[in-house]
Amino acid sequence: MSIHVDKAEALVDAIGFVNQFYKPDSLAYTLRSPLLLRSFSRNGKHIINEEGLRQFDSMLAGIHASYFDVACKLNGRSNSGIQKTDLLINLLKVYGINQEKDQTQVVSFLRKALSNPSITLQTPLNYFAEVQ
Repeated sequence: MSIHVDKAEALVDAIGFVNQFYKPDSLAYTLRSPLLLRSFSRNGKHIINEEGLRQFDSMLAGIHASYFDVACKLNGRSNSGIQKTDLLINLLKVYGINQEKDQTQVVSFLRKALSNPSITLQTPLNYFAEVQ
């Protein structure tokens, strides 16, 4: 039996994996934010920590906000400057995934999750925006 995995959702999962979202003593778990999202809104709109990272009331709220953020970036509707034609490595850098070891973990996760061994850091973001 084959299960459909949404590519944007797999991106959230992969970055959350690197950020140790399911590890109780991690920052991502504490903030309930798999992508360690930053707040760029006016003061008081979001609960943030001292580093400007958003804190969510629940795991589901953090996952939903993360999915929305990734979807915006994949569709070129983000103030980050990321476009549909950018590469996976560019998206990872926007989320603070700068170390080669962490980038490699994301790629490995995505290859397994999406059953596609051809995914690399050079994979265009429009691949992840495509519906399977």
